[in-house]
Amino acid sequence: MPRDTDATVLIIEDDREQAGEYADWLEGYAVRIAGDGESALDALDEEVDVILLDGDLPDPPSEELLGRLRARQIDSQIGLLSGVRVGSDVFRLDIDEYVPRPLDRDELRETVARLVDHGAVERITDRYLSLVARRRQIEARRDDEDLTDDDRYRELTGEIAGRRQQLSSLLERIDDPAASGDESSASSIADARSGERPEPSGGDDRPLYRVRSAEFYGLWLVAALTYGLGDVLSTLYATIAVPGLIEGNPAVNALLENFGIPGFLLLKLLVFLVLISVSVQGARARERFSYYWPPVLATAIGVLLTGSNLRLIVGA
Repeated sequence: MPRDTDATVLIIEDDREQAGEYADWLEGYAVRIAGDGESALDALDEEVDVILLDGDLPDPPSEELLGRLRARQIDSQIGLLSGVRVGSDVFRLDIDEYVPRPLDRDELRETVARLVDHGAVERITDRYLSLVARRRQIEARRDDEDLTDDDRYRELTGEIAGRRQQLSSLLERIDDPAASGDESSASSIADARSGERPEPSGGDDRPLYRVRSAEFYGLWLVAALTYGLGDVLSTLYATIAVPGLIEGNPAVNALLENFGIPGFLLLKLLVFLVLISVSVQGARARERFSYYWPPVLATAIGVLLTGSNLRLIVGA
């Protein structure tokens, strides 16, 4: 069974009996039949999704008719049907698939379904890339804070997310023929042909550190002041400026004794970079827990350690 029959197929075949048999096999599709080049051009319009072209047409030759069909600039997928053994030259033709004959009903239906899917993928990809380019142009001219409250920009990013979901669904469908009954895939095909906009899937899909840039930098500034500057300065003062004072954190004390101040600073830097990396990855995946807990943890540890060091310094 075809994965989707909501498509129009133009059969260009000079053998009327053969063309009629192909049309019968494609039950469920909207089928048009043309027996020569002129009638094929007359039958071709924007509604045609797939063209099955007889590769053995005598007048005009298939190569010439192919050029005239492409010159119409209609976004149709073309399958070349030929029972003649062909060489590598066939792959230089502007066709989307070469289909050797003879072929049976199932082969024909599967070929048409595959061409329909390929056409939908091309249309969605073109639209997706166009939307992404438009978003980049807008982002280059405006600040992130302005974009956050712009309804039209949120609508644009929502459509980008929807097109990405459409494309992913279609690619999965092509990769897994068993997914023929998937209603969302069939809807993606219909939307791609009609040009309708998909439902937004989650709105703005930018990383959280771009959507909430002030919040992101604010969280990590506080973390740097407490875990970085506060703890580092208080630890160095406690261990260097106060004679006989022993660092209260046994792990830090052992690190200072064995590797000195450079080893302590290197460890602090590595831990800080790991936490930032986790937060950035969470922001990209829009996972709020992974986005928030690293700076909050760093701040909490920084406050605790700085406070402990200050108590040691005051009591010394």
